[in-house]
Amino acid sequence: MKGHVMKEKAKESTYQKTKPLSEAADKAMKNYEQAVRTGLKLQEEAAHLWTNLVNQSASPQDWQKRFSSASAVANGIYPAAQKRLEEVLNLVEENTRASTELFKKAADVCQTTTLPECQAKWLDLCTASVDLTRSNFETVSQINSRAVDSWIDYVRKSADVTEVKMA
Repeated sequence: MKGHVMKEKAKESTYQKTKPLSEAADKAMKNYEQAVRTGLKLQEEAAHLWTNLVNQSASPQDWQKRFSSASAVANGIYPAAQKRLEEVLNLVEENTRASTELFKKAADVCQTTTLPECQAKWLDLCTASVDLTRSNFETVSQINSRAVDSWIDYVRKSADVTEVKMA
């Protein structure tokens, strides 16, 4: 009976330790899904815009205005998107280096002969792994935050330009 209670407490303790990491992973997955949905919505709206453009018979001046407007939108979005892409590529490069170091540490752990040395290396490996995971979540959150800020700035600028054109 006592052994059963100890096993249950150990399971509960393990669950409590992994719960924050699991919640962070769930949150990251939800953010990713939302980004994908937003991208799909943007594509659908772009397709709808192009369909409307093609279906309407317009004068060459109207076509020129529409293409100039679309070009301005693309030129406004491109620099911000390029910055985010560079940040993601830097994160991938950093993760590649860090993962290589973790694999080296794991191989080193397997080659230890004494118990105290093995325990110390396992602790170092686990700490480095958790630190890398935490750092990745923080970096991805920062990249997402900057991306949202860029979109908000772009929408504000677009609204200001639209107000000026209408006045």
